[in-house]
Amino acid sequence: MKTLGLILFVFFISACQTKPTKVYQETAPKAKSSEDGGEIVLTEQTVLLDARAPFDYAVAHLNGAVNVRWDEFTQREKAFVGLLDLDLFSLTRRLARLGIDPETPVVVVGKGSQGQGEEGRLAWTLKYLGVKNVRVTTQDYFSLPISTAEAPPRENKAIWKPNVDESLIVSKKDFAKESVKPEHLRKVKVLDVRREAEYLGKSDTSLSKNAPDVGAVNVPWNEFFDQKGFADTQIAAKLEMINIKKDTPIYVISNKGVRSAAVTLALRSIGFTKVANFAGGYQQLVFEGQGTKKKKTQ
Repeated sequence: MKTLGLILFVFFISACQTKPTKVYQETAPKAKSSEDGGEIVLTEQTVLLDARAPFDYAVAHLNGAVNVRWDEFTQREKAFVGLLDLDLFSLTRRLARLGIDPETPVVVVGKGSQGQGEEGRLAWTLKYLGVKNVRVTTQDYFSLPISTAEAPPRENKAIWKPNVDESLIVSKKDFAKESVKPEHLRKVKVLDVRREAEYLGKSDTSLSKNAPDVGAVNVPWNEFFDQKGFADTQIAAKLEMINIKKDTPIYVISNKGVRSAAVTLALRSIGFTKVANFAGGYQQLVFEGQGTKKKKTQ
């Protein structure tokens, strides 16, 4: 009996000394994700980015999340904010310092429909630069601990060359060329994803009232997402009713290229294959001018 007790005691001590397996908590709900239809699973390799405003991040954020704003990757000297920085190598160097390279799984969290599409724009930027596995959701999706502390820095990745996905973006030249054509001659559908009041020029912003008519169909951006910030597959049926199919070329526009970027990725994730974001948005058209039709009186 003494021998048996000694064996059991040694086994118990050994078990207590074994390091626990590190597990990153994931969510329980079975909801479609914004990328491949499965749930989002966090691993030790996943980089978690918080795209919300710095104040919101400081108040409370997911443990381990790093605060990164979409406009940190744009041309800040412009009078408008939507265009990406021309030095793409500087952008990928910044990502490398965050521990991100093209193979790194990244999850970007934000406010979902309560925000302005910031997490979608940041994810779009990463995808444009060549990061392959980027997921988007709301902060509430995860049952992770909430923190107010800065996340510890990750090990830097090696500097990498941008592998740009040009299909995700449409230039001002190409956008303007298509928008001036009569409807029956157009090969591309222009999708305006601003709120209805903005689209109709009834918003109290000067940009809303001065935005040119680009012959766009209006579907507000929040209709493309469910409560967890995932692409809502039901939007496909609504677009079908206005003759926008999964193989239809689509240019998406919003004020700053933020909500339109979110919608671009959402549509891509549910099978729309020819969707591009006009990153400068109406701001670029107003500040630089272009050859679109004059704004109709609404």
